[in-house]
Amino acid sequence: MKNIARIFRKWILLFFLFACLLLVPSQSTTAQTENDLSFVYGTNHFNGATYSSAMVPPSIHNMYLLANETSMVAARFTEIYYWQITNEYKANWDKANINVDGTLEILQKDKVIQNVQRTYYVIQYDYFDKLGTIKLYLGQEAIDARKHFEDEQAQYRDDLYNYYKELNTYQQEFQKALQKLQNGEIDESQMPQPPEPLEDLSLFSTDLLQGFPVNLPQGEYTIRLRLPDGTIQPDSEKHLVVFASLQDGIGYNIAAEERWNKPEQSNDTSEVIYSIKNETLYVQPVQQKQYNQLYYERMNNPQNKTASQERTVWVPFKEMKTYTLQITCEGAPQRIPIEDYFVQQRSGAKLGYDIVPFDPQNMDKPTFTAFKVTVPDNNSVCYWVSVDSQGTEVPKSQRELRVLNTQNSQMVYLISIFPIILGFIVSFLRRKQVRNIKVSEG
Repeated sequence: MKNIARIFRKWILLFFLFACLLLVPSQSTTAQTENDLSFVYGTNHFNGATYSSAMVPPSIHNMYLLANETSMVAARFTEIYYWQITNEYKANWDKANINVDGTLEILQKDKVIQNVQRTYYVIQYDYFDKLGTIKLYLGQEAIDARKHFEDEQAQYRDDLYNYYKELNTYQQEFQKALQKLQNGEIDESQMPQPPEPLEDLSLFSTDLLQGFPVNLPQGEYTIRLRLPDGTIQPDSEKHLVVFASLQDGIGYNIAAEERWNKPEQSNDTSEVIYSIKNETLYVQPVQQKQYNQLYYERMNNPQNKTASQERTVWVPFKEMKTYTLQITCEGAPQRIPIEDYFVQQRSGAKLGYDIVPFDPQNMDKPTFTAFKVTVPDNNSVCYWVSVDSQGTEVPKSQRELRVLNTQNSQMVYLISIFPIILGFIVSFLRRKQVRNIKVSEG
């Protein structure tokens, strides 16, 4: 009987374990069915200089776009998950990225003012001049632009194949000719010439995408997606703030010669630029716009929690390569032309580089374009301003340059160490006084 009871208990235990295993996949299946896809808006919005993308999760009610600029808004179903590192919701586009059919309604004061249909779009630009060539194509133009890009890609692949084929032939012929040259059968003028290298395909293009083009004047609106059956898509109604720039201005990227790739930015005319004597500065002028920080940052990241509506942000959007810099230190003003420069590494094991004027005959492309400013060797205060091609001073391009005196810098250290010495003296006297008191008490 004991053996029968023992066997019976084993079978009950096995049955219990088997039942637990059966419950595991059923719980997993339940979790998957509860984790439905979420409706989100995705944007490819113009940010004042180029196009940026953002995702608006269901928890965010406000959206922001630039006024009088065409931005693309896409309606999608995707999986949303919470990312604790940044305290933000993220989209798992790899799992699901489903376009939602319908019409985007734009309302103002509860009245529909626009019905926007979904269309194809493509964003293209040239790598060598992104800010100057970036363009958004819509509808049939987008289809044609994408086809043109694919044709350019195919042609480049064919040209590249032919180039390497010619290069391989050249290398073989060069080895044969080199042997003949060494034998005195031919001279150097009869040596084969290498094929002309191909220019890089600098055109960039997005895929053929779909979205709703939105271009509105400054103001506040409501957007929502009306489905083909006439209902409103849940979570699609958002408050849309369309904002404009507060003012335009000229900013400068200023880099010392020894730190040319670490420029400092000067955005406002009230800012003072400090430098030391005889230092070489490379100054790059950029056209910029000032925006409300909260609106601008939440346009680029709707979940941003650090931006403030009381602050502003300057956004550079175009390099100004036609300006001349007029600088006045002492005496007559001096005008400095803007020039192309090339950064070349020094040969050998020792690290370093030289900045030289760009030579199109021997160099591929300039590293940067800037004014070269040599700081005077006296303690003067200088002023500079950008001048356009007509010789007119550009508004809001003025800056003040102050030359620091570093000859008597040791005095600064002496003054700064005085409070430390005084503290040691006070501490010593107090300890001596306490010791005298203890001795007298003893």
